Amino acid sequence: MICDEGCKDIQTHRKTAVLAILTEGLPPMPSHLRRLSVLLAASPVDLKQVASVIREDRQLTARLFRWSEALRAGRQNGVKRIEEAAILMGTERLKNLIFANYLILLAGDRLRKPDLERFWTHGLAVAALSEISARAVGYDDSERAYLGGLMHDSGKLPLLIAAAGAGGDAYDWSGRDDRGSLRLEREQFGFDHCQVGRGLGISWNFDPGLIEVLEWHHEPEKARFDPDLVGIVAAADHFLHIAVDASGSSPFAIDGVYRSCFRRVSFEQLEDLVFLLAREYPRVLRETGLWYPEADFHPPTGAGRGSG
Repeated sequence: MICDEGCKDIQTHRKTAVLAILTEGLPPMPSHLRRLSVLLAASPVDLKQVASVIREDRQLTARLFRWSEALRAGRQNGVKRIEEAAILMGTERLKNLIFANYLILLAGDRLRKPDLERFWTHGLAVAALSEISARAVGYDDSERAYLGGLMHDSGKLPLLIAAAGAGGDAYDWSGRDDRGSLRLEREQFGFDHCQVGRGLGISWNFDPGLIEVLEWHHEPEKARFDPDLVGIVAAADHFLHIAVDASGSSPFAIDGVYRSCFRRVSFEQLEDLVFLLAREYPRVLRETGLWYPEADFHPPTGAGRGSG
């Protein structure tokens, strides 16, 4: 693609904006969210105080009810009270989603609502699939896998913000996510979302394993601190992109990406995992409200060790 002077100006503006975010950091978390983080770190947790702080933020309250609805486990009646929603979420997940809400607030006035909505519903879907995968392969902290899935694409947020403020063509973050797309991001912004994610993870004081999720979820073979966690999130993200891709690729084909995600899992176990994700995929779409068309696919007859 030939880039004229106007195009180069836009690229320079985007690079400057992303670099500013990485060097200056993001604005601090609002006081009520910091208060919630403190309350949720206490033992025991004061549920009344937690509910009181949440109630002050109407948008957070709405998101809490939406997120907790996915965990109702077949209850006939919907969740009606903040306290009930908080109990359904659990302390760790509630802390994770409060952090996600902070990022939503940062971008809320600078991004188109559809972009922001798809960004976070994608994160929620990868989080749910990562949790399923963690339990299936015996990873001992499924909540950590959920957090990794939720935050894996955080590096795209500064790119979205930079693109929105620079004019020119919109940054199409929702297309096929692979190493080729990382190269295009580097051309447009000077950084790809994995590099930006690493910078954000460090600024947020994430531990090395979670930083690797943000940095290496497209190259899981490079993870060193917690390769199992990175592989779990990378496989969930890869499955989701293939499942909604219109190119005709099959999410059931055990390709090189899946193999690079799990170094100590046999081919048969990996095949079973992919088919488990396929079974859970429609439910995950319904529960997260993901704006992707629900793919009409079914596991081939006889596939997976548990079939027959």
